[in-house]
Amino acid sequence: MNILFTNAGRRTYLIEYALDLIEVGFDLNIYVSDTSYDTAAMYVDVRINKLITPRVSGSEERYYEGLLDVCKENKIEVIIPLMDFELPVLAAKKKEFEKMGIKVWVSGEETILNCLNKKENYKFCVENGIAIPNSSFTLEEGKPPYIKKHILGSGSVGLEIVKSGKATTFEAGIDMIQEFVEGKEYGMDILNDYQGQYVHSCFREKLEMRAGETDKARSFESAKLEKLAKKISATFKHVGNMDIDFIETVNGDIYFIDFNPRFGGGYPFTHISGANYLKFVIESSSGRTVSNPKFLKSITGYKGLTLFYKEN
Repeated sequence: MNILFTNAGRRTYLIEYALDLIEVGFDLNIYVSDTSYDTAAMYVDVRINKLITPRVSGSEERYYEGLLDVCKENKIEVIIPLMDFELPVLAAKKKEFEKMGIKVWVSGEETILNCLNKKENYKFCVENGIAIPNSSFTLEEGKPPYIKKHILGSGSVGLEIVKSGKATTFEAGIDMIQEFVEGKEYGMDILNDYQGQYVHSCFREKLEMRAGETDKARSFESAKLEKLAKKISATFKHVGNMDIDFIETVNGDIYFIDFNPRFGGGYPFTHISGANYLKFVIESSSGRTVSNPKFLKSITGYKGLTLFYKEN
């Protein structure tokens, strides 16, 4: 099976996990795409097939056409997208890919909008009884302490914690104000199947963050959080993995702050705990007997640095 990880960037761990499946008998040809050959994920292993696609920003139609061309040329059967900004394009064109026999592990257009657009996300969560910090979309409504962030932000770009006074910058229609909730920050992965039905969830306590991504964390199981995960799964009906950030206050109240409908930076903690979501995705796509992921062990993980290189 020919599987393509799009806009893979530095998510080298997913490529390594796919290579692990080859070692246990999966017949996979792994393709990695990005806008440049100077991309870490392309040099994880000599077996990686490297593809160049246009940038999403500037022309979504051009990106779609470029991606479609490389999929046709290389007989791609499965696409796993790894970047926020390409998700709306792939969601809109999902049926076109499926007509060609290509499975795209992306949620529907409405779900993508309700995740990535924080204004729509706030409205959606409030309407569906999912606890989320109070949010406003004008600077005048913000009462410190609060967090200023981009409505269409990714990672920590544009984020500012304001404990007194006003945010240093605020652009109407671009920025938003979110109530600052004091507490311990956690993450969870929720895996749905291709039809948007719940499969599994895994949870992690964040011990340290770096550039908006989980750097150190402890994985664990929780019946209370599993119940919440199933509610979120049934409400969003996303496809594949959903990477979610939330805060628990000292009183035990939980507030969700980010919904990322893709594999995210916290997934390695889930994977090493035994819950192999990538294996489920590939089994589901290939017609193999599907084995649901299982949490096998609690781990405390620490991200390090690995240099991937090419000879000049």
